[in-house]
Amino acid sequence: MRKTTAMACLLATFASLSHAEGADSTHNPSGLRPFLGLGFTSGGDTITPVILSTPNNAQRYRESISAGGGLEFRAGASYRLPGQPFSIQAAAALHNDQTSGINGEKQRFRRIPVELTLLWHATDRTRIGFGVRKATHAVFKMDNTRCGATQETATDCSGKARMKSNVGFLLEAEYAVLPNWSLKARYVFESFRVKDASGPWLEEGRVLLDEKFEANHLGIQSVWYLN
Repeated sequence: MRKTTAMACLLATFASLSHAEGADSTHNPSGLRPFLGLGFTSGGDTITPVILSTPNNAQRYRESISAGGGLEFRAGASYRLPGQPFSIQAAAALHNDQTSGINGEKQRFRRIPVELTLLWHATDRTRIGFGVRKATHAVFKMDNTRCGATQETATDCSGKARMKSNVGFLLEAEYAVLPNWSLKARYVFESFRVKDASGPWLEEGRVLLDEKFEANHLGIQSVWYLN
């Protein structure tokens, strides 16, 4: 509920900015526009909690890998429909949430979402859109990781689980700060289920086949257009 409220506030902010603008065609080019983007997301169920140690085990601290969080690198193209206040946008991204320890421990949830979005040009600088998203090649993996209450009783719990996603939906708002640079706020609705996993993980009950993880998340992106 709090994430949905935050997204509503962000959309309201973009709308208020749009009413304060005058026409500026330099921020509203037509035709096909390739772009690159970098963003950060937060949200979703915790797939696993992780405890990492500082040098000499002087201090331990808790991290977590979540189904909706992480960094997202993307590439795509946006096409303004001739004579219409709409654009169609297609993109593919690498979405990754990861932690690493000083002893070579690594835990990560990596997926490659593809998206198709319809965007309405509310003003020359502001676009609001709705789209669909499918996260492909979703893999949760732990390397060089030991699990246990103490160092003496810890056992190797490295392994890998492949996930399958539903068809997700997204809402986003984009504001053109400069003609070739925009900021986006977005909210994604999606979930994942465990498709298969390494034998020891299933035997230990670390993950269950068809176990579901909600991955709804809020994201902020910086987008650079190449023309």
